[in-house]
Amino acid sequence: MDNLSLNFAKSTAQQRWYHVIDPVTKLLLVAVFTLASFLTAALPELAGLLVVALILLLTARIGRQALSLIGFSSFLIVTMFVIQGLFYSRNQTVLFNLGGLSIYREGVLYATTLGCRVLVVILITSFFIFTTTISENTHYLEQVGVPHRIVYVVMSVCYVLPQIMGNMRQIQTAQRVRGINPQKTVIQRVRAIVPVLVPLIIKTLTQSMERAIVLQLRGFDQPHRQRATAVRHYWHPAVGHIGLSLVMIGIVGWKIGWLILNNWH
Repeated sequence: MDNLSLNFAKSTAQQRWYHVIDPVTKLLLVAVFTLASFLTAALPELAGLLVVALILLLTARIGRQALSLIGFSSFLIVTMFVIQGLFYSRNQTVLFNLGGLSIYREGVLYATTLGCRVLVVILITSFFIFTTTISENTHYLEQVGVPHRIVYVVMSVCYVLPQIMGNMRQIQTAQRVRGINPQKTVIQRVRAIVPVLVPLIIKTLTQSMERAIVLQLRGFDQPHRQRATAVRHYWHPAVGHIGLSLVMIGIVGWKIGWLILNNWH
């Protein structure tokens, strides 16, 4: 009995602070940051959300994994800057000229807002992805009564970007082994990504469909199947659930009130 108590104490001591936060609280945290980033267009507020998300990642010691997601999404962010800087509908002030093309200040500012929103979502989603496993999320969500179909959809959406990155690494490894598409510079890396984007997305969607078929064959959609019970204990889950839900209601209420005041004036 003493050995069991000692082992439990050791396993508890080895846990990091984010291990005592339940998956639903982490999902609500993702929802709060996403909602706040899309309901504001002020760059200082977006910068504040970015700082808080970065602090979470650094204290959880998963900054390196998050950087890999940011690097993979950098192509999307750069594309937004180019498109909005050239073709934004409210462009008026020329910021600079590039190869005979005019890049406008309004488009760059709008692209910066969009880019900050994308970074906020990526960083806070990285906190959820890299601090909990798929099995832990699945077991806990089913334990609290979330339907299995919704659980599968949530897990598929949250982990689709790491899956795309894994498939991309396989493609890049195969290219290097064959001696094609050398990727020594940033431009060469971008050129290597563009041709495989469509096959990459199709492969990821195909894998998701195959996984859904396998789960159906194994009886995942059976209402009376035996569910695994979660063995990890979390710190007061109801506090996180209620608190973050109130925060989301407060954010929506603040936005509605701000719009009403602006229209009234």
